[in-house]
Amino acid sequence: MIGRLPVFVVGLLIGLVMTLAWPSQAHASKCEAGTVFNPITKVRWTCIFPITIGGIRVGSFDRLDKALDAQSASKPLCACRKGVQFWFGVKVSYWSPNRMVDVVTEPGCMMALGADLMPTGGKLQGSQSSIADGTNTRKMFAQMHYYISPVWAMLDMFTDLPCLENDGFDVALMTEVLPTWQSGTLGAIIQPEGILFGNPAAGLACMGDSAAASAGKVIDPLFWCMGSWGATYPIAGDIHFDDSVEAWAGLAARGAFMMGRLGALTISSADGCSFVPQPVWTKSRYKLQIMEPVKGGKCVNIGRPGSLWSSAKHAPGKDNAQFMLFEKVICCAGIPVP
Repeated sequence: MIGRLPVFVVGLLIGLVMTLAWPSQAHASKCEAGTVFNPITKVRWTCIFPITIGGIRVGSFDRLDKALDAQSASKPLCACRKGVQFWFGVKVSYWSPNRMVDVVTEPGCMMALGADLMPTGGKLQGSQSSIADGTNTRKMFAQMHYYISPVWAMLDMFTDLPCLENDGFDVALMTEVLPTWQSGTLGAIIQPEGILFGNPAAGLACMGDSAAASAGKVIDPLFWCMGSWGATYPIAGDIHFDDSVEAWAGLAARGAFMMGRLGALTISSADGCSFVPQPVWTKSRYKLQIMEPVKGGKCVNIGRPGSLWSSAKHAPGKDNAQFMLFEKVICCAGIPVP
């Protein structure tokens, strides 16, 4: 998948050589061998709900699920055309586990594979440090791995749905080869729009986004905000935090945002007929479930405060995390017309 981004190939190779020469940082958590992805046991399957079929909602009805389900299809019927093919159908919407994200302090630790594929000799390690600004805020640095993992296709389920993603399992991105992830300053060179959101006015807007995220709501126009998890910019591995689990979620969400900025993020269209590019994410179309080091009991919206969901999710001595990214899919499920 990395090879599909040729614009960055030269920069990535040069950046890898540069970053491997940097000094070693703090000791990282051990890469566990027992984290190999098992879709049956690791995925919180209740997160696919609520499902909407022809305008009728099925499944969980708690307050958070209702707030997150704002993107569901409301009209019961649909019609699509693709080339010479035309079909009528019923609109279906559901949450699909399509992507996985690792946030690791051990470079090259591919949690989905249960193996360390890039021994770096102590370079590019994750770290945590205190910030001398009179607050209790700390700063975390970690690497991120982004996987294409269409679980439905992997389990060979619902393969007759026309908008089900059927790509195979793939490693889409490893930040160890991205020099911009290692340095927010370097990232600003190729992401100049990030400067627009580093001012006090943009920061004040994120306070409103944080309050909304606490109630399970998402303000999509504030794409540079991640609620209580911080900001999407700079797109780098540094994040300020009070709660380490919340910081992991922030870096996982930032990874999804970065995939959009790299041109590798798509969502299903509102009519349910196709997938469309998404250079800037629609936050309400995503939710996260933590799988490692402790399996989460439910999915959370982007920016939800850790005090509401992260309790007992950080096992002692385990500083590598793995998340499942659920995407709201809107599908026109129908029968082709001859």
